[in-house]
Amino acid sequence: MVVLVLGVPAGLLGCSALSGTSRPELDVPFVFYVSRGPEGDPESRFGIREQSGEQGSGRYTVAFDATDLRGVAVLKTGQDDCPVRLPTFRCGGELVDRRHGGSGQSFRVSPADGAEAGDSAVLRYRLTSPGLPSVTASTRIVIGKPALAVETRADRVGVTPGGRVAVSLTLRNTGDVPARGVSLFISTRDGLRMAGKHRNCRYRGTTSAWCRLPADDVVIPPGASYHLAAPEAFTLADDATYPTVTFEAAGLGADYVPPEETASQYASGQGSALRYLPGAGQDDGKDAGAPHATGESAAHLQLAVRSTSDLVALAGTARGPVGSRADVRVGVRNDGPGALPAKVRVEFTVPAGTTVVSSPYDPERDEEVIDQVCRALAADGSPLAEASVRQPSARRYVCTAQAGKAGATTTFPFTLRIDKETAHRGGRVTVADGDSHHPSNDPKTANDSADVAVSVWPGPAWATPGLWATAGIALGVFVLVGALATWRRRRAR
Repeated sequence: MVVLVLGVPAGLLGCSALSGTSRPELDVPFVFYVSRGPEGDPESRFGIREQSGEQGSGRYTVAFDATDLRGVAVLKTGQDDCPVRLPTFRCGGELVDRRHGGSGQSFRVSPADGAEAGDSAVLRYRLTSPGLPSVTASTRIVIGKPALAVETRADRVGVTPGGRVAVSLTLRNTGDVPARGVSLFISTRDGLRMAGKHRNCRYRGTTSAWCRLPADDVVIPPGASYHLAAPEAFTLADDATYPTVTFEAAGLGADYVPPEETASQYASGQGSALRYLPGAGQDDGKDAGAPHATGESAAHLQLAVRSTSDLVALAGTARGPVGSRADVRVGVRNDGPGALPAKVRVEFTVPAGTTVVSSPYDPERDEEVIDQVCRALAADGSPLAEASVRQPSARRYVCTAQAGKAGATTTFPFTLRIDKETAHRGGRVTVADGDSHHPSNDPKTANDSADVAVSVWPGPAWATPGLWATAGIALGVFVLVGALATWRRRRAR
């Protein structure tokens, strides 16, 4: 979608020395690509938006001159409040405060009969508003679209926590027109950081980069490949286990441009310039089995790190007299040394002589039809209820936890009713990997299970641990008040 913006952007707000009026500005993309062919969208959405600065500035009129589009592209009405009457037409409305999203119109554009890939024409705009200077702008409409396929490869099979790795990048234009300039987003997660910062890229910390190289720096013809002049270097955190880097590329004009409030969070680097060279790049000297990834517009490369995560089962103790209700928590702790950005399966077998009266339940998940974190299971392991609803009482439950960083703990609350005084056996918590693609490589399996104990003491059902705790606090307060009163009486003598 092409966006036409009228406004006084942050940093451009000001007054004319002669007239004292605000100076509006049109901000439009320099190019709009129209997909063609059986696999392309036969009609592309074309939108414009007008905005004022901090407050509305009355009515506006936008004059469109589509004379140059004849034989190249067809512009059609997208909504009734701005009908298209070629070759020139006008649209108008009230300027709306940018804080409320502005006002706008939308159109549809498709290739004209006989138009071929690479044909182009210019659509011109002229905006006028009473009391403000007129503003002109234009967008080049191009038939066809560049499409950059992405291929990445690490320089080695395995890396160690705290180490370094270099990743090569190759872009191939699978579209039908040249990519005149290239936009590249690089983002990392789960313990991977960029080792350097190019001066022609903008960065948000060490995990996100945005590089827009103009046509003067790189043009990729259809069918051609270009690669980075030097692989991108990254460092790994000490607890990295499954770090990932994503490369997303597009030709300028077909790329995503973040809004100003997001773009302003990026700062320019100071290192060597990022450059592209013709060709698919050389893999000489690289391990053929090294991790690699490809994608139509983005590639997600996950590295293999020689690290492990020790998963530890956590089991509480239910305490109280027969007939009482006792809270118990079960879960998992990641004892590291590696972080584990993956799900972990926590299975809870209920102790004999007790009944589950409450299990984890989130009403918002139920309303949004999202799986509850814990599911009730039958003896054969099949679910007893739909995943999003409140789970019934059962003898087995399976919960899903996120292992997280080393030292992270996740527990789930259950309430048990102690039905009878007996040998409360069979209560157990067992943890295991929940994602076969991200195993923990747990080095200590002995602590993957833990017993859930039940401690029964004599007394009525209401004599719960919570009651005794409350009584103890009350007694302590009573003793303190009595001591304070005695001290005051002695001072008064």
